[in-house]
Amino acid sequence: MSTVSIEYSQKLTSIQKSLYAFILSLFPNRTEAEDILQETNLILCKKASEYDPDGHFQAWAFKIARFQVMKHLTKQKRSKIHFSTEIIEEVAAEEFDSQRVAVVQKALGICYELLPENMKVIANLRFKQDFSLKIISDKVNRPMGAISSTLYRIRQKLSDCVKGKLHEVESEMDFRNT
Repeated sequence: MSTVSIEYSQKLTSIQKSLYAFILSLFPNRTEAEDILQETNLILCKKASEYDPDGHFQAWAFKIARFQVMKHLTKQKRSKIHFSTEIIEEVAAEEFDSQRVAVVQKALGICYELLPENMKVIANLRFKQDFSLKIISDKVNRPMGAISSTLYRIRQKLSDCVKGKLHEVESEMDFRNT
């Protein structure tokens, strides 16, 4: 393996979390975002010889990821819910702040741990395991309407908590980076 390819693979490895977060911001389905990330990585590996070492690697990788999201969206037109290509272009054009995403993720992790145990169980089933309301209802032996209401309250609690924790987490992360 040549020095350039080692450097290239190190750059590619170092942006994986940011690249995934970027794709997820454009296509908010975890499973499909992971597929898009894999497709993007394959293309990035195939195009390694085209990369200009003096260029901005992350911007180049994000551009390829955006094209992969667009390609995926055209395949998904038969889906009930999809974003228009204009919305995707608008979101992708905004500056992606991976440091801000890390702060929000850290705050979300703290807030998740503060949820009551019954809410954690439902949040885990829905957001981490991606189960439907029907499956969650069956697993926790509660009506679907109650699950839906609980998920709404969970989202509200997490949103409020994250907003309250952002400054604290930013300060903590800034302290570590200095």
